Amino acid sequence: MARWLGAVEPAHLQRLGRFIGRLAYHLDLRHRRIVRRNLAFVFPEHGRAVNESLARRAFEHFGMLVLENIQALVLPREAFGRRIRIEGLVILEAALEQPRGCLLYSGHLGNWELGLLAGAASLNRTALTVAKPVKSKPVHRLLTALRSRFGNRVVFKKGALQLMTRALREGQTLIMLIDQGVRRPESVEVRFLGKRTLASPAAAYLAYRCRVPVVPIFCLRTTDGDYRLQILPPVERPRTGSLRTDIQAFTQALMDTVEAAVRHHPEQWFWFHQRWKRTYPDLYPGYRTRRRRRRRRKARRP
Repeated sequence: MARWLGAVEPAHLQRLGRFIGRLAYHLDLRHRRIVRRNLAFVFPEHGRAVNESLARRAFEHFGMLVLENIQALVLPREAFGRRIRIEGLVILEAALEQPRGCLLYSGHLGNWELGLLAGAASLNRTALTVAKPVKSKPVHRLLTALRSRFGNRVVFKKGALQLMTRALREGQTLIMLIDQGVRRPESVEVRFLGKRTLASPAAAYLAYRCRVPVVPIFCLRTTDGDYRLQILPPVERPRTGSLRTDIQAFTQALMDTVEAAVRHHPEQWFWFHQRWKRTYPDLYPGYRTRRRRRRRRKARRP
């Protein structure tokens, strides 16, 4: 399929992706409900009609994203330069000139996978991508193949902190997505899109421990259907004398940059997961019931 999609023009690919997204919107009741609840929760001032339009566009965007990522498996390196316009490359080049490594971070916004690949392709420099395993084995294999193109390496989060620390201290580039939900014992509480939630402090911890620049990057779909890779200046680390306080404040600062980008392009964020389930569990009917069932199953295991 990837080889067939590799020959499809971007405009045709996007039309097909939008069609698939609209079809998924009508057929995937579970995720449609999650998207609607998330949007109504975050943007109550929009009203039902505006949020319904946003939900449809979010599905359409995701349909295009899936096809673009499959196509990217066979695109040559130079094709990324034609598809993705990079803004702020001098910022990234300056960060990479530091004696230690560089930590790039983003969120599930736009086409984050293509953005990370485009950065590596344009700099002709490999990176270490931090990811969570995907339950679906075919999707897991596809994403791992995509993320490891052009010599990039993939490391999975669980137990990877020591490897990430060593990579940064050796001068490598580390890439992280920071807007995923995490369990309470391994998190700090922050505000994201105006609501309390939990976030991983791993990026902040690595920044202080390894003394590396932390650079936000966002790969955003433009009105003409191409992408713009936006590289922003490194986020300044607060220094209050308390490491715990600094990590909390820095994690919030990183999340604030993601929030600002999401607010500018809400239809391009990944609204499909239950992002606020640990701080607002009643937002998702059935969440507590499913959690109790999982705990009982685990307790019965030998």
